[in-house]
Amino acid sequence: MDRIRSRGRGSALIGVALMVTLAGAACSKSPSNSTGGAAAGSSTIEQGPNGQLVFAPSSLSVKKGATLTIKNVGTNAHTFTITGQGIDITNDVGQTHQVTISLPPGTYPFICRFHQSSGMKGTLTVTS
Repeated sequence: MDRIRSRGRGSALIGVALMVTLAGAACSKSPSNSTGGAAAGSSTIEQGPNGQLVFAPSSLSVKKGATLTIKNVGTNAHTFTITGQGIDITNDVGQTHQVTISLPPGTYPFICRFHQSSGMKGTLTVTS
């Protein structure tokens, strides 16, 4: 099964499991630091808010097929990586990517590969 890997500012491969596209504009939703509810449409995860090496929110629940907006608001480059699932997005400072979540229902840990050792990680729950 083909998977998608997106790095940098414009390379994207279309795969069966998910589709990654560059976002043209920032999402107007503001995330919270608590667990989000199941979302049918879209949700936003911020990388590096307030210069911290964290995701906000760090726990999120979405419905299969939902779109996640991954927005780097920090002062360092970050990744949004779900290891083994073909999701590995690199965002430079100020960059935003969108990911359509087509993973089977379940719980998936996500990390920033650059800052995992500093605790930059979270949990994505996918519901049907």
